[in-house]
Amino acid sequence: MAQQTLESNETQEKEQDFGHKQLDKCPYCEGGLVKRGVRKKKHESVQIYFCKNCEKKITPLLTKNKTYPLRIIIDSMTLYNKLNPLESIPQMIKDTYGIVITPRIISDWLKEYATLLPFLRMREFAAKKYQRDAIQETKMFHQQIYEFKYHRAKMNMILEEEFKHQKFSPLKEFLELVSAECPHQIFQNSMRASDYKNTFNLDGVRFVPKINAAVRTAGFVVQSVSNNKMRHKLLQDFMIANDSVTVAAEVPVLLDADDVRHLKHELNFSVPFQVNEGEHVTGHIDLIQVRNGSLYIMDYKPSAAKERPVDQLMIYALALSRLTGLRLYNMKCAWFDDKNYYEFFPLHAVYKKKQKRMPRDQQRLSEVMEPRIA
Repeated sequence: MAQQTLESNETQEKEQDFGHKQLDKCPYCEGGLVKRGVRKKKHESVQIYFCKNCEKKITPLLTKNKTYPLRIIIDSMTLYNKLNPLESIPQMIKDTYGIVITPRIISDWLKEYATLLPFLRMREFAAKKYQRDAIQETKMFHQQIYEFKYHRAKMNMILEEEFKHQKFSPLKEFLELVSAECPHQIFQNSMRASDYKNTFNLDGVRFVPKINAAVRTAGFVVQSVSNNKMRHKLLQDFMIANDSVTVAAEVPVLLDADDVRHLKHELNFSVPFQVNEGEHVTGHIDLIQVRNGSLYIMDYKPSAAKERPVDQLMIYALALSRLTGLRLYNMKCAWFDDKNYYEFFPLHAVYKKKQKRMPRDQQRLSEVMEPRIA
């Protein structure tokens, strides 16, 4: 099996940011923090904070009393669930970080953090059928670099295991073709989904907050790096490899004039923007999950409680529906960080239930009685 090494052009950046999430508030009382020195460990240095309110000393890592940096733990587990043999991973870590570990240590980590690694129960079946082609990864130069990832093995197992998920086979067909057939030139000069703000009518749309696996995973992963760009990528890579429901990341989608006309006139959707002939609205979906009979379009936002990327997610959902032929009824949208998660039905933003008209006799009676009630 070909070993999937971490890319050499990222090595320097990783070593410079071995890192830890920077704290701005005390996790106990939300008081202000000041830096109070550094704790030297065998392989890293950890910033110590002091809360001026509750007078506690705080370090940012959840994984305290560990010999190895959290980044080493995360990368080791991710490499294992990318179907690399356990015995080959120590050399891959040494080549990247210059740190020596053993297969036994990695095995202990896999047991300790098993609740964050639900793909472990699928790994044995995936390894029998797939090798280098289990996860497809492609760099896309769309004004900036996007790393499209598609977990072919996981997608197939999800469709085979659950009858209710078989309706998402068009998603599989679409993801299989992204690398080969993506019209890259369109993404070089187009309107961006993220530029749309306060566009859709959100009357009747419920935003449901939850604490779920995505929040717990983010809470574990993002503490290992302070750089926002690297944090985003590391979380995507971790979820693709280690959870049991994330099937794709950085998925390119687009809408053109024909798509908008179809949504408006054929489906009677309320789409509050226009796309001219020859123009496109484009974007990249952070994460796509298939779970509980629904397709989830998800966006990681470092400050989810302060942000509301509803319009961006709505355009993603409409575009993915057109590209796959899947109904918006079967989709949900969500955004999250390491503390918050919010989801909603995109259908509720573009299709409003019409109020039932009263029978004519009842309407006349209501008009007669209204002055008396007043």
